[in-house]
Amino acid sequence: IYSFGINDDWTFEDFMDFRGCEIHAHDPTVDFPAKRGKNTKFYKLGLGTETSSDMDTLANILKKNGHSNTVIEYLKIDIEAAELDGLPDWLKTGALDNVNQLAMELHLTGLHNGEDSNFIWLLEILQELYKLNFRVISHEVNMVMGPQVDGLYNMVEVVFMKDDV
Repeated sequence: IYSFGINDDWTFEDFMDFRGCEIHAHDPTVDFPAKRGKNTKFYKLGLGTETSSDMDTLANILKKNGHSNTVIEYLKIDIEAAELDGLPDWLKTGALDNVNQLAMELHLTGLHNGEDSNFIWLLEILQELYKLNFRVISHEVNMVMGPQVDGLYNMVEVVFMKDDV
């Protein structure tokens, strides 16, 4: 399991560690020990589209851990709108090729603003995910955040799973 965007909530990671899964947790905004539980490693490193001192690409992170050709059963991403920039890169580099399940919180607030408030590019991303055999198995709006002043729910939890798993 790879998890990006821990903040202060280890609920999922701790439960999966208890179940015996190997977890690689990443978040550049918080400080935690490098080891947690029996099977969890923490990295003070964020997921981005470029490499810097505190950010790296998904393809590079997988490569550094020797997991470029390893099946990743679950990839969890909650990186506060950076997922929208990252998705094209993850598809282009093949970083999602060996991922079986992809869980993300989509932060769509910026897509509703201005003249360029269309979703064509996002539909194209969803088509590319579909070509990799990803199918939506769960989705729900983030009820904690609720609708914004425009009445729209701008944060959506989505889980994709490959249909050939």
